[in-house]
Amino acid sequence: MAACGEFTAAELLDAAVDAAIGAGLLALADAGTASDPSTKAEQCLEAVPHLVLAVALASADLD
Repeated sequence: MAACGEFTAAELLDAAVDAAIGAGLLALADAGTASDPSTKAEQCLEAVPHLVLAVALASADLD
């Protein structure tokens, strides 16, 4: 899509960051509904890969 000129590489990265953050926040929201503390902790850990991906994408150098 970036090669066709429809979107810039920066716009694609921004969308990917938004999607990764959204996935992480959804995982954290699920953790908030758990009644057992260990289940909450496990579900919080499920958000980590999404948030790490968001940070990696946000810090990508396109130059």
